[in-house]
Amino acid sequence: MLHSEEHWAIILRSRILRGSNCIQHHIFSSLWSGMKNEYNIVKENTTWLVGDGKLINFWFDHWHGEPLSETLNVPADQANSFPPKLCSYFHDTHWRIPEDILQQFPSLSLLNSQVILPTVTKPDKLVWNLNGTGILTLKEAYDFKKHHFNKVPWAKIIWSKDIPPSKSMLVWRLMLNKLPTDENLTPRGCLLPSMCSLCNRNEESSFHLFFECTYVINLWRWFASLINKQLHFQSVTDMWTICNGSWNP
Repeated sequence: MLHSEEHWAIILRSRILRGSNCIQHHIFSSLWSGMKNEYNIVKENTTWLVGDGKLINFWFDHWHGEPLSETLNVPADQANSFPPKLCSYFHDTHWRIPEDILQQFPSLSLLNSQVILPTVTKPDKLVWNLNGTGILTLKEAYDFKKHHFNKVPWAKIIWSKDIPPSKSMLVWRLMLNKLPTDENLTPRGCLLPSMCSLCNRNEESSFHLFFECTYVINLWRWFASLINKQLHFQSVTDMWTICNGSWNP
């Protein structure tokens, strides 16, 4: 039997969230590392519309302006000791705040006048705050994120119609230091003896593979003889100085 959208949302939140924060351990997914980095950004720019209260965290989610844990100055440890779900604090269309919690935070009694609970039971809905529809589309996400990164001078060079996409992708990963070299795999727990597979002398790193290895140095020397120019690389970005010459198309 297929799960409803509400059930999938519950399953997803139970697996990737601990309280109001993302889990830190590894998940076997090619998307997870990117999703984890964006979770707090999405959280800060979305608001929950109250439905049945099964998906909303009463203390940590944005459903009543700022999270109640912040407006009431509730320590995280204390908030985590209380029932987490919003549905635990109302019945039918009436708020039912436990007396022990109400005694500690009397201002919660104002929820009766500040938040009107829905008369028809519907799933909670998460809405995007930065547009009129509340729907976060792929285009909305792209437009939002493109303003948060500095422009780099090499982007238009590598993403060219004259360069095969596979080669552009390789250089793009090199510039972002995301190639799966021993240097980058070690911090992820892949501890193996490191050796360059081209020269069998040095440890494998992105800079060594592309600029220091004996095999690669010979390639750069050959290329320098073609363009009649001295090439010296102290960093990966030095590579783009070659493009500053006066070349015809």
